[in-house]
Amino acid sequence: MQSGIGKSLRAYRDLLRTPGAPGFVIAGLIGRFPISMRALAAMLMALATTGSYAIAGAVSSVVTLANAATVPALGRLSDRRGQRWLILTTLVVHTGSLIAMVALTEWDAPLWTLFVAAAAFGGSGMPIGSLVRARWATLVGGTPRQATAYALEAFIDDIIYLSGPVIVTLLAGYVAPVAAMMIILVMVVAGWGGLALQKSTQPPVAAPGQGPRRGAIAEPGLRALLLVCVALGAWFGSSNVSLVAFADEEGNRSVGGILIGLTILGGMIAGLLYGGIAWKLPLIRRLLITSAVLGVGTVPLIFVDSLWVMAPFATIAGLAITPTLIGLYSVLSNVVPRSAVTEGFAWIASSIAVGTSAGAAISGSLIERSGSGAAFIFMAAAGLLCPLMVGINLRLLSGTAHAATPEPAVSMEEPAAG
Repeated sequence: MQSGIGKSLRAYRDLLRTPGAPGFVIAGLIGRFPISMRALAAMLMALATTGSYAIAGAVSSVVTLANAATVPALGRLSDRRGQRWLILTTLVVHTGSLIAMVALTEWDAPLWTLFVAAAAFGGSGMPIGSLVRARWATLVGGTPRQATAYALEAFIDDIIYLSGPVIVTLLAGYVAPVAAMMIILVMVVAGWGGLALQKSTQPPVAAPGQGPRRGAIAEPGLRALLLVCVALGAWFGSSNVSLVAFADEEGNRSVGGILIGLTILGGMIAGLLYGGIAWKLPLIRRLLITSAVLGVGTVPLIFVDSLWVMAPFATIAGLAITPTLIGLYSVLSNVVPRSAVTEGFAWIASSIAVGTSAGAAISGSLIERSGSGAAFIFMAAAGLLCPLMVGINLRLLSGTAHAATPEPAVSMEEPAAG
């Protein structure tokens, strides 16, 4: 085991020796933190000024849904125009709409103006994780280090989603609700700006007339992959609601957050080990296995009847989360052209977000009617649907046409405007 951990650590060390990698990893880390913070920060700021949970929840939903709706288009623009151009353009809109939200809430402006600003704020939220993964795809795509790179990014995502909400709630509670929005502003300017300045590692931009004429979503393989992503997102959404409800039924709702954290922790550890292994098993079979482990590992939660027993089983249920995500990101290179990879990553993020929203809503309704047990059944069904979707679409997801087809020679610089 110690030898395996040592090999994994060496794999990550070697990966970060890739020229230019440390710079965009750090910038991406800082710039990606707001993803886990913006909806909650907007909700707490609106709640503090309006005193209405309904309005605060609606503002948060507008931010989230606007972001889910626009990230695929932003990814497509990045592929066509270049990351630097898009980052600098959206940076102006994103920071401007954030400042507008703060001003509108402080000035008690008409409610509709706050929703407009919230839509602009969420809609201009760059898919920074997709941009960073696209850089990795350019640098190490098609090599054994690709899985290691995606494992590193998944680990960073886990850190962000574990700590981001904590930072927001602490700032809102002990400083001021607006303080959380201000720290987001600082992170966006520092992270996005830092990433935009690193031109040497940004993916190549196709010369006029040589890029893909269709969006990435037109690829049958990507549509098949997104079915798996929606099912996985439903698992995420259901797990958050189900574990909190279970803890509440057991008399300690606050433990629900700990149970959710244990599922993420299990996935983090497994993902780090997974990403450091030089796999000989074909990629698509690894995805089939990890997604099956996710589904099967969730079934025991249906029968657990105490918090002490739930803790280890929740950790086990989460073990396959990150390896499955790594597999999904890795399969993407098989199903879309290299020149549309950023858009593909953005579609994955958007589909998981849609699935998460649906899973949370369905589970909440089931809990109201029948308790957490019914929600765990839905959660297990969503988990088992993942390997089923992989198996049904095995041929589409195993396609190698795009991975094997060389892309035309292109410039690493962003194209001239107009």
